[in-house]
Amino acid sequence: MSKQTINIGSAANDNTGDTLRVGGDKVNDNFNELYNALGTGSDLTISLSNPGSGQVLKYNGASFVAADYNQLTSALDVNSNSIISNGNGDITLDPNGTGDVRFIAGGVTSVFDGSTGEIDLPAIVKYKNEYTAIGSAPAAATYPGYFFTVDGDDNPYVNMNITAGGAGDVRAKLLTEYSGIDALTDVDTTTTAPTNNQVLKWDSTASKWLPADDQAGIASINVFQTVTGDTGSTTANTQTDTLTIAGGTNIATSVSGDTLTINFDGTVSTTWAALTDTDATGVVTGDNLFYDGTNWVRTQSPITYWTITATGSSDYTFDGPGFPTSVNDPELWVYRGFTYAFDNTSAGSGHPLRLQTTQGLSGQAYVDGQSGSGTGVLYWTVPMDAPATLYYQCTLHAAMQGTINVVGN
Repeated sequence: MSKQTINIGSAANDNTGDTLRVGGDKVNDNFNELYNALGTGSDLTISLSNPGSGQVLKYNGASFVAADYNQLTSALDVNSNSIISNGNGDITLDPNGTGDVRFIAGGVTSVFDGSTGEIDLPAIVKYKNEYTAIGSAPAAATYPGYFFTVDGDDNPYVNMNITAGGAGDVRAKLLTEYSGIDALTDVDTTTTAPTNNQVLKWDSTASKWLPADDQAGIASINVFQTVTGDTGSTTANTQTDTLTIAGGTNIATSVSGDTLTINFDGTVSTTWAALTDTDATGVVTGDNLFYDGTNWVRTQSPITYWTITATGSSDYTFDGPGFPTSVNDPELWVYRGFTYAFDNTSAGSGHPLRLQTTQGLSGQAYVDGQSGSGTGVLYWTVPMDAPATLYYQCTLHAAMQGTINVVGN
């Protein structure tokens, strides 16, 4: 209803205004609307008695009275404004019972757990715990577990309770990659500085690790571990083990001071004949050395060594000087005064080799200047009067034969 105003006319008693009844009715209507809007229709539900600065009208279940605004009934939007306090007053967030305090920013929720007291900050936490002096840091007993650094001090600290030695609540230094081992309370490398190759050894008198020479265990160090010879080996099992270096045949050993000398005290062969793999029987001036497969033996002239094998019963095959590849029944050229070896060991008794003056199985044998055997190694020093043409022949197979041309006339 719109507010009703009593018409009082243009002048007193000009009979143009509202009658008393009409005026009274308007007054009643206006008051009824006020009592309905601000009360129950018959009683007002608003009390303005004793209001305090900053209070609001707050419904107490029966009426609106002056009171502090201490409870939100919906989400608070600060609309880019700040929540502040005056007169150095605190701003306290106090959930009821075990309620949590939650901070949500950037999609990350950080929780102050009301039931455990734990603070869960899942995002990166940046803070600065550096003080200008160690005395400015929180007390160790009051803030145990507190980590901090001191400007100009190379050691970080943590407040903790140390039971060792009854230290109690202390600000313990922490070691870093820039710390020295001397920072440990049971190590002293300052009183006596270490020298090269020393180690830290426990000194029970000082109750500290101190620099010292490493001589522990010297009494039980083995001089050698294992020595292995051409045959056999030995391993040291005590410090007093002695390694004996014994001379063998014609070998003598001696020790003088720190020097071990190994001497040959046998007799060195000074002649060719004294060697074990030589045969000097009948050696004369001008002889040559020739190895016969077992020993070095004499020969009176340069020697050519041919190895002979058999191809079935049809051919002799020659290998050796003058034959870059194997040749079947080759024509041979020999020099008077030179020695030739026919090694028929492979063919042997199955294909005996014989030198002849005529061809064929029934040819005349020629034996001058020969030694050895036609079934083994036949040595032939060509005589100066040997015929110009000779033949070699298998005495069992006619096809295995060839011509020998003697040159050097």
